[in-house]
Order: sequence, then C-alpha cells, then structure tokens
Amino acid sequence: MERWKRCRLYLCALFFLSGSLAGFAQGRVSGTVTDAGSGEPVIGANVVEKGTTNGTGTDAEGKFTLTVGNSAVLQVSYIGYLAQEVTVGNRTVLNVMLAEDTQALDEVIIIGYGTAKRQDFTGSVASVRMEDSPLALTSNLNALEALKGNVAGLDIGTTNSAGGQPSMQLRGQKSISGSNDPLIVVDGVIYMGSLNDINPNDIASYDILKDATSAAAYGSRSANGVIAITTKKGKTGKPTVTFNATGGMEVWQNKPELLKGKEWLESALARHGNSTDITWMAPQEIERMDAGREIDWIDMISRTGYVQDYQAAVSGAGEKTNYYMSTSYSKNQGIMIGDDYDRVSVLGKISADITNWLQLGLDGAYTRSDFSGAGANLNTAFGVSPYSVFYRDEEKKLIEKYPARDGGARVHPLWGVTDGSRDNLDVRNNFRLNAFAVVKVPWIEGLSYRFNYAGNLSKNQSGDFYYETNYVQEGEYNDPTRYSPATYQRLLTSANGNINNNSTGSWLIDHILTYKNTFGKHAVDVTAVATRDRRNWEQIISRGSDYAANGNTTLGINGLHKATTQKVEISKDQRSNIGYFGRASYVFDNRYSLMASYRRDGASVFGADNKWGDFASAGLAWKVTEESFMKPVEMLNSLKLKLSYGMNGNQGLNPYGTLSTINNGSTGGVRYEFGNSTILYGITAGALGNASLGWESTSSWNTGFESAWLGNRLFFDLDLYFSRTTNQIFNRTIPVMTGFKEMKSSMGEIGNTGVELTLRSVNIENRDLNWTMGFTFWLNRNKLIHLYGEDIDGDGLEDDDIASSRFIGKSLGAIYGWVQDGIVQEDDAAYIQMTGAKPGAPKYKDLDGDGAIDDGDREILGYDKPNFKLNMSNTLTWKNWELYAMLGGTFGGGGYYQKSNVSAYMVSNGGNFVSNTISIPYWTPENRSNTYPSGAFTGDGRFQGLQSRAYVRLQDVTLSYTFREPWVRSLKIQHLKVFLAGKNVFTITGWEGGDPEVGSVVRTGDYPVFSTYSLGANISF
Repeated sequence: MERWKRCRLYLCALFFLSGSLAGFAQGRVSGTVTDAGSGEPVIGANVVEKGTTNGTGTDAEGKFTLTVGNSAVLQVSYIGYLAQEVTVGNRTVLNVMLAEDTQALDEVIIIGYGTAKRQDFTGSVASVRMEDSPLALTSNLNALEALKGNVAGLDIGTTNSAGGQPSMQLRGQKSISGSNDPLIVVDGVIYMGSLNDINPNDIASYDILKDATSAAAYGSRSANGVIAITTKKGKTGKPTVTFNATGGMEVWQNKPELLKGKEWLESALARHGNSTDITWMAPQEIERMDAGREIDWIDMISRTGYVQDYQAAVSGAGEKTNYYMSTSYSKNQGIMIGDDYDRVSVLGKISADITNWLQLGLDGAYTRSDFSGAGANLNTAFGVSPYSVFYRDEEKKLIEKYPARDGGARVHPLWGVTDGSRDNLDVRNNFRLNAFAVVKVPWIEGLSYRFNYAGNLSKNQSGDFYYETNYVQEGEYNDPTRYSPATYQRLLTSANGNINNNSTGSWLIDHILTYKNTFGKHAVDVTAVATRDRRNWEQIISRGSDYAANGNTTLGINGLHKATTQKVEISKDQRSNIGYFGRASYVFDNRYSLMASYRRDGASVFGADNKWGDFASAGLAWKVTEESFMKPVEMLNSLKLKLSYGMNGNQGLNPYGTLSTINNGSTGGVRYEFGNSTILYGITAGALGNASLGWESTSSWNTGFESAWLGNRLFFDLDLYFSRTTNQIFNRTIPVMTGFKEMKSSMGEIGNTGVELTLRSVNIENRDLNWTMGFTFWLNRNKLIHLYGEDIDGDGLEDDDIASSRFIGKSLGAIYGWVQDGIVQEDDAAYIQMTGAKPGAPKYKDLDGDGAIDDGDREILGYDKPNFKLNMSNTLTWKNWELYAMLGGTFGGGGYYQKSNVSAYMVSNGGNFVSNTISIPYWTPENRSNTYPSGAFTGDGRFQGLQSRAYVRLQDVTLSYTFREPWVRSLKIQHLKVFLAGKNVFTITGWEGGDPEVGSVVRTGDYPVFSTYSLGANISF
C-alpha cells in the first residue's frame, strides 16, 4: 500500500513536470520578411518575441532564425512599414510580408513640448527624414545642408569654407536689424550651442515649424520659425554596430579665368590712359615679361580640397531600455590653401523604463572643432600682376612678401599662411548634457509629467601671433638683407599677438504636464509648461606686443607674458528667460480639430518697463474626406483644410542694450594732461537707455490644405501666409542737443506674404522598379509698412529712409540709384555738354528732365530678394540600385534678385591699376560697346553694374548599391551599401565672376562655392 502511494506520488510529479516542460518548451523558428509590394527582402527588420527582449534582425536576404517558446507571438517591424504580430503556434517556418505605411513618415510630428498626429494638426509643419534616406548619403558636414530645397519656405544658404555654416531663413526677412535665424530645438529641448557641434550622421529627422500655431510653444524666440531636430535612437532587437565612411574631393565651381600676361598688360595700359609707358612696372616684372614667365595667382593659392567623414555607432533596444552611442571624425581641407577644419564628436543616449510609470533618460555629447590656420587672401590674389614674383629663391621654397613694387604695397596672398610668419589658433570645445524624467501618473489615465534639464558649455580659444618675420619691409626681391637675422632682430618691436579665451555656459529647465485621452469620438490633448533658462558669457583677451627686450619670439602665442607691453581685456554678460505656456487641442470624430495656446514670457534683455510679453495662437482643421458626402470621390484619399492665427516674438536685443552707458578711461576719448603731471581721463556719454524697449512681435495668418490622391500615389500640399512684424528695434538718430547721437527705439513694421507648394508623387511602384518625385515651390513678398512715422517734408506721407535704402510700401533690400542708359559715345554731344562725361563712361537717364544728372534722377532699380524658388527631386530604385538627384533654382525677373557686379563690367579696380580680372570687352573708339565702360573709367559713384543672380543648380546627386548577395550573409553583415555622391555639380547662371547664390564678384575676398564628389560606404552588423 505504501509502495502504491509512492508510485502515485511519482506519477503525479512526472505528470506535473511534463506539463511544465510542455509549457516552457522551446523551438527554433525561421523565416523571411519581404516587402508586400515589391517582394524584395526587408533587410534589418526587427523580429522580437512579444513580452521579452529575445529578438533578432533580418539579414541581407530578409531571413531570420530565432528560438522561442511554443506559444510565442512574434512582433515584426521596420521603419516605413506597418508592424505585424504573428502567432508561431506549431509552425517552424514563417514568411511575413510587411505593407508599406504611406503615412508612417508623417504620422507624428514635433510641435514643441510634445507631439501631434499630422492629420489632426492645424498648423504648417514640414518633415524631412534622414535615416535610410538618400539625403544622408550627401557630403554634408553641417546639420542644415540636407534641408536645402526640401522644405518649401526654408532658405538654406551655401557653404564656401571648410567647416562653414550656411545661412538660414524661414518665410522671409522679418527683422531689419535683429536675427532672422529660426530657433533650433534638439530632441525637444531648446538648443543653445552651435549647429557645427551636431554631427549630421546622428540626425534621424527634422520637423520645421513654420506658422505661428506650430511655433507658438516657444513664444518670444519663435517669430522666425523653429527647426526641431530629432537624433537617432536604438531599434528593438539585437545590438547593431554601424560604420559609415565617406571620402571626397572638392573643386572650384565656376572658377574665373583671369587674363594672361599680354592681355593683362593691354588692359593695364588702357587703365593708364592707353599709354605705352611701362616704367610703372617693377624691374622684376619687366624681366619676367621678357622671359615669358607669368603666374596664374588663382591656381597658385587654390588646390583640390578633400573631405573625410567617419562614424561608428552602437545601438539597440530591449523591452525596458534604449541606447545609442556614436563617435565620429570629420576632416575638411578647403579649396583655398590654409582653409582647414577638423571635428571630433561623441554622443551617448540611454533611456530606461524603470517601472511602468517612470522613465528616465540621459544623453551627453562632446565636440571638438579645430578651425586653426589662416586661409589664402583671395582678394590680394586678384590685386597683383601675372608677372609678379612668387618666390624669392631659386629653390622656390621662400615666398616674397611684396610680389611687385607697384606703390600699392600689396602683400603676397599666402603671406602669413604658409611662410611661418603668423600663427592662428581657433579651437572650440562643446559639452552637452541632457536629462529627463517622465512620470505617468498611475491613477489618472493619460496624465504625465516630464522634467527636462539641458546643460551646455562651450569653451573656445582663438588668437593670432605675428612674428617679427611678418613685418619685412618693401624692397628688391633679390636683396637678402631684408630677410636677414639682423633685420629680424630690429623688427622684434613690431611682433605682437593676442589670445581670446571665451566660454558660454547655459542651462535650461522644463516642467511639462501633459494630458491625452480619447472618449469615444472625442480626443483631447492638454499641455502646461513652466520653463526657464540662463546663459552666461565670459571673455578674456590677452594681448602682448614688442619683444625687443625679450630678444626672441620662440614661444609664439604662448609667450604673450614675455612682451614689453601687455594688456588684458575682460568682458561678461548674462541673459535669462522665464516662460509659462499652455496648449489645448480637441479632435472630434477624426474630422474636426481645434488647437489654442497661450504663452507669457519674461526676458532680462528688455527694458525695465517692458520685461514681459504675451503670445497666443489658435487653429482649426477640417478633414473633409472623413465626411460621408466625400466617400464617392475615390480618387481623393485625404483632404485636410486648415486655418491658423498666432503671435510670436523675437529677442532682438543684446544684454544691457536698454541701459544708458558712459565711456571712461583711455578708451573714452577724453584725455587731460597738464605739463608733466599724471594723465587723467574724463567721462563721456555713451548710449542713451530706453526702459520701454521690448519684443519685436510677429502676428501671422496661415491657411491651406494637405491632400493625397490616386491611392496615395500623389500628395499635394499648399500653404498661404500673411505676417506682420511690429516694434522693429533700431538705432535711431536723435538731436545732439540731448548729449547723444542715437538711441535704440522700437518702431517700424514689416509685412511678409507668401505661397508654399509641395508636391510628391509615386510614379512607378513594382517589384524591381520604383520612381518617386518631389517638387517644392515658394514665393515670398516682403514689404516695409512703417518706419519712423515721420513726415518731415510735409507731403502727408511717411518719409522714406533713402540713406539706408528703406522705402515705405516697398520690399527690404531695395537697390536705389540712377538708371543707366548705355555708354556715352563720341557722338553724344548733348549729353557730353550737359554732364562733362567722356566717351566710354556710363550714361544715365535724366528722369526729372531738369537738364542735369542729379539726385532727382534716382529711383528703385530692383531688389536683392529672390522672386521665387523651385526645386525638383527624383529617386529611382531598380533592384539593388538607387539614384537620387535634386535640381534647385532661385529665380529673378521683375527686378528681383539683383546685385551690383561692377567688377564684371569695369577693367579698373578703383585705384589699383595693376589688378587682374576676367576678359571684359571694354569700350574703345574701335569697340564702341554700349554695355562695358572704357578701360580708363574708374567709377563715378553712380555706376552699379546690376546683374541677375538667378541660377539653376544640380545640387545633389547620389548613386548607391545595396549588396544582398549570399556572401554578405556569410560574413555576418546585416547591411552593406556603397555610394557615389556629388554636391553642387553644376550651375547655370548669367551671373559673372563668382557664385550667384553667394553673390561673390571678381576681385573680392569671398571664398568660392565648391563642388564635392565623394565615395562612401555604410555597413552594419
């Protein structure tokens, strides 16, 4: 009996154990993940056992293998596709087809202190995705360049120097004297550093907040719009190691062809009154001319530049944690000798769900940028003759400071660049630390609190040291005593240097309370924010000069304390902001949306009587296609109408700009010296304060629609906007009887009206071939509505500011002057008698008919603003190949987008009669040009030589190949792509001399825009 009891006990235990083992049995499942539309494998898709951290990614053939429990459910996901959940059951092989999510890229947008569904949003936001996009393959060392041409209304300038940062402007110029840059937000927090410190390889996407409703969350700093940057994070599945490498070369685009020696001499003689006398040339120039030896100075100071960019990253995500870590190195040698840039950056991000109601996150970054080194002087390169001396020795190692003794003392373009006579230091270090905590209030569904802290510290060091060798005097190039040690010793009194140590420390704290919930057909989203930030800036400049007593300058910039004369300058400032913000949105039945917000801001930089500003906004949206009467319209998939109004501000003042100041000490300009007594300094009035100075405020309307057609194959968005910016801050001239010459005042009003159109189409979509196209078009009209409010001439109209080319009712950037009427010819007897002009000089119209060319004959000749911009992009994918091309254009017409380009018409360059130039068919008695003045014409104060800067440019082109061959899988490589890329490949323009977008002319120091051709690879494991 006892034995039977023990047997029953064993049998029960065995049954229970077998059941338990069955419940926890493990099995191996494999499969393939493919694109439902094309059938192509989806590489890098995440396959995770639901409720666990057990996961993997698909290989180069879209295949995966994973050991799971027999009751497992697999979650299969990839960016741009609708996620799927698949029950394993008894299956060991699974084939999963992922459908493309046409709304995935647009579904959630950043709107400031939160997110919103695009379909419900009432404002204007444009999104640009970088991850897995051909835009990420272009050679961009700056975070902004990828946006160029891809966002209607956003003007991104070009880069023309190593490590340079392009300009940016959104929806036109709103401030006359203040900043027009949009506010930068990184990962939901206002960014107080430099954009050069953000590595473009770490950016996942951009959201550009264009209208007042979108940007209202940032109140006093968002009048110019907001660019919200989201950095990358880990993806669910096994850890991913990524390595990106790019190398390329830079070449001078539209390089000017300067005159050869004989052509230059002919033009130089024309500038000397067509004389045959060449005694003004230096002996060495005549010698080199007779020997047929000449120099192309542009070639000598430029080179083929190169760019290198490397990044390594590790990322991943589990059920509770998400992490992303990257490091990168970038090096850029510009096309001008001496123009160099190096950057090292590190970024680490981690977030963890501590409990189901608490999430913590931390990210830190460090960037070191080195701009040290002086670049070649391009302006001087145009100023010396092709027969000048480059080197002073036969070995061609030592350059001559003064290439030609022409009386102008023009210095060698590479002097202080490659000869060791000058040291230049420019190193910038940035440290960034962000932390956040999110608390989801357990007892109230949808209620959460978020705390943000952002700290930013920039420590920069810059300076120059000019050795005694830098101050060599003019003389014969073959006179060795000019460069002798004895001469250098005497020049120690001239040696000098400076070093600038400046630091900027800032912190920001946000308290964000959010409530989101849905009640049947009703959805609400309420956000309340309390925020404050502070920025402290400090600068210490040390100067030293005269090293005669020390006897040498061996220590260079590190020996300023050895100088006979030493000076230290210390500057500091501080600015603080505080704000309170509330926003509420309501959506009914996925059809009607309402959003309203209010923000109250205080800023330390404003006057004591006007520290606070109030900014409100409201918007409506109607999703028309959700109405029953639209259901029969099958070709229209989505249509949303929207209307919004709001106010934003611009902090157009520096710290202490509202306070009265005085000038004292040696810099005050008042010095008293009586006999041999001690020198005394007086005090003079500096600036007159204005306690009422406040915000530049912008109020704006935005209306338009967003639509999708033909089975989500065609997307068409249109925005119309109208804005007014008031209380422009000026330095206004006041009567000197007050004891001051000027004071800062708030006055004036600027208007902006514009149209923005975005069109995207899916032209071909099948298994092997896909073709998508995008168009962006925008037009902005800028108008000065009010200025000073004065009517001094008594005509009943507000006066223009002619001296500053500001005209009521006209666009900013007006070009004012005399209307040219060709060139004076020898038979223009009446005009020559009226003006005394010589044949070959510009001829002007007598608009007022008073028989003289005077101020009454001036009018607005044009504007420097563009007429409109149009860009077109195409992405063509065929099997493993992908081709992307962006063609962009900025257009003039109607007097728009013009600029003075005198150097394209005039042989003479002011008083420099020996400078070189491009070939100009200048006027002569034999060549009676009606466009180009004579070679002897040196300017008359009226000639502007206006040209259109309109252009069309192949801005970006990339060709990539993704390897999906079996050998890729055998090497355990998850993703491998190689690519070729070109930037600024060619430009079609009528502008002469330099780049039309920069507006650079011949004989100027503006560095040229370069074309970049690069080769790269992306690989992940």
